[in-house]
Formats: sequence, C-alpha cells, structure tokens
Amino acid sequence: MPAGRESWSVMALSAVPIQRGPETECTGGPVGQNDPMPSPVQPQPDALPRRAKTVSAVLLGAIIGVPLLVILVPALIIADVVRLNWRFPLVRVLLFGTWYLLWEVRAVLSAAVWWVITGFGRGLDQPRSMDFHRRLQRTWAHSLIGAMGKILRLELDVDGLDNVPPAGCVLLARHASLVDTLLPIHLFGSRGVVFRYVLKTELLMDPALDIIGHRFPNYFVDRSGVDSAGELARITSLASGTGDEELFVIFPEGSRFTTPKRVRALEKLDASDPELAAKAREYITTMPPRLGGPLAAIEAIEGTDVVVLAHTGLEGLAGLKELIRSVPFRHPVRVAIWRVPNSEIPTDRRGRELWLFDLWKQVDDWVVANRAD
Repeated sequence: MPAGRESWSVMALSAVPIQRGPETECTGGPVGQNDPMPSPVQPQPDALPRRAKTVSAVLLGAIIGVPLLVILVPALIIADVVRLNWRFPLVRVLLFGTWYLLWEVRAVLSAAVWWVITGFGRGLDQPRSMDFHRRLQRTWAHSLIGAMGKILRLELDVDGLDNVPPAGCVLLARHASLVDTLLPIHLFGSRGVVFRYVLKTELLMDPALDIIGHRFPNYFVDRSGVDSAGELARITSLASGTGDEELFVIFPEGSRFTTPKRVRALEKLDASDPELAAKAREYITTMPPRLGGPLAAIEAIEGTDVVVLAHTGLEGLAGLKELIRSVPFRHPVRVAIWRVPNSEIPTDRRGRELWLFDLWKQVDDWVVANRAD
C-alpha cells in the first residue's frame, strides 16, 4: 500500500505521514505552501469520526461475513451453475473479497498494536517503526497480488523491470483499476525501494490505507478544485523531500477512463488549451494527463528522471460489475516500464506540458498495441 499519510488502500507507502488540510497527522495546523513537511504523530480529531465508521465496518464485516461463508459459498456456486457459468466468477469474487477484508483487519490491528508499542504514537516516525510498516506494506501487496493469481487467475507479464534507477525519481503510472497502487510496491518494494504516493482522498474510506498510508510520506489530494493552489503546494512539498532511495508515485490521469469522463475532460481542454485538446483527442484508452501534480513533482525533484509504468489487462478490476464479468482472467496483465532521462525533459513550462501529453500518447499507443482482443 502506498505510504504517506495514514491511509491504507495501498498500504505500500513509506516514510513520514502527511495529510491534507486540517486532518494532517502532524504537529501544528494544515500544511501550507511554506510549511515544512509534517511528521507522524497523533491523528487530528477530524480523522477520528471517519475512522470510527470505517474501522467498525471492516471489523463488523469480518465478524459477520467470515462465518457466513459456509452459506454464501454453496449459494454462489449454485447461482453460477444456474447461470451456466462454469468459471464460477461469483464464488471467486467472494473469496477474493474475503481475503482483502481479512487483510484490512490485519492491517488495522497491526497499526493499533504498533501505535501502543511506540509509546501511543510518539515513536511512529522512528526507523524501527518505519521498517515494520514497510515490511507490512510489501507483504500486503505481495499477498493481494498472489491471491489474485490463485483465486482470480491474474498473471503479470512485465517488461522493463530494470528501468527503475537506484536514485530517487518520479514514477508516472497509468490509472485503470482499483489495484493500480499495488503494482509499484509489488514490483519494486523487494528491491529496497520506498515510496511517496499521491492518492485521491476517496481512498481514505479504506481504513488500512487511511491509517497506514498516513504513517509514510504520502499525500491524499482533494480533486474538487476548491484549493488547487494549496493542493499543488503540498504535492510540491512532498516531492521536494524525495530521497535517493525513493520513488515519487503519481497517477497523471487522476481518474479511470470512461467515455463520459473523456468527453468532459476534452470539453475543458477545448476551452482552456486547444493545442493540448487536439493531442488528447488522439488518445483511445487513456484520459488526458492532469498537468499540475506531475509537473510540480518534476520541478521539485531537481534533475529527476521519469519512469513510466503502463499496463493493460487490469481494466476488469475497475469495479464490481467489471470484476464479475472478467474473472477468472483469460489473458495476462501486460506491464511495461520505461525510463525517460532528465536530459530529454524540456526545461520550460510549456515545453513540459506538450512533452507530458506526447508521453501519454506513447502510453496510449502501447496499451492499444498490447491489450487483449
């Protein structure tokens, strides 16, 4: 899961917690443009009502749901047979959902125990605590990917794994499913890489992501546009602290591709930047990249290379309906990783805007060329 603030959908984040606005798990108030990056402490009161609901829901779901498996599994087998679906997607989705739920419980309880061990949160930012949470993050990602392999028949076909440099850099990843955040941790976490993630605030409804993610340097961005300047300032602050052993992970599209979303995005671009809109119209499978976050990160990490993570085949994990239609997976999930040296990135703002849209056309072309028929 990603690390950053105490969030848990992608339990793979790492380092010091960062939160948005008044929910920041750090000393002092909201993170502003000139404020230092916070360090993990007690959660602010604003986070407690949300976590009281989400943690209670997860624990209650496990207590009630796991015993019900003795009824639900046979019932869903019958339902699949009645539908003449011998691949048993309903049963597979139930079993994977249960595995995910049990990992949520493990993560929440581990976070609570470690909070007590570290002096009721006072030592969460110490090396021993960070090492524990990174191991938990890696184990979480490997376990979920492994469960998807065994239960959902998901198989990864990865090309370019060696294109991630040892020094800190920006990772631009395609966003196509609910599990995109797992991939960087699963692919690179065991190689000693740690992560700084930019995630959407909607993921705070996942209690594991919410709690664990805030124990690392991650940021949960508010995409409403209410305080765009403040959000960019906080992303810049997070990126500027990226160390040589870290990957700064951001998803430029900001949202999964759908035709209505694409139409709305193109309408906005037509009004604000016709040249970029013309480039985005050539995309077939991807959303136009949002400029603010990715370019802020590239500018903040001086001399950074950019690593691109493209994939196709995870679209079936975009939601419950898509998942039921897709499992078990019939084709491998193809992943491509390539590196853009800093020398190939323009130095002026307009040049970088055009470069990013051209780069995303390469991502789109790769997806079109490699997706299953």
